[in-house]
Amino acid sequence: MVERVTISMSKDLAEELRSLARKEGVSLSRFIAKSLEEFVIERRKKEAGRKLLSFRLSKKEVEKALEELTRMRKEEWKA
Repeated sequence: MVERVTISMSKDLAEELRSLARKEGVSLSRFIAKSLEEFVIERRKKEAGRKLLSFRLSKKEVEKALEELTRMRKEEWKA
C-alpha cells in the first residue's frame, strides 16, 4: 500500500534531488522513497551492530543476531 506524505525542504535540496532522480531515470517521488528505504535499512544495520557490541552474547544469541543481519541484507538486495 502506498501512502502520500508531504514534506518541506530547501529549494536547493529539492533541485539536487530532482537532478539525481533525472540521472537515474526515475520520478522524484520514487527517488525519494528509494533513498529513504536505503536510509532506514542502513540505520537498522547500524543499530543491530551497536546492540551486538554492547552485549556479551551466548552462542544462541550470536546465531540469532547473525540470522537477523542476514535477513536485513536480503531485504537490502530486494530494495
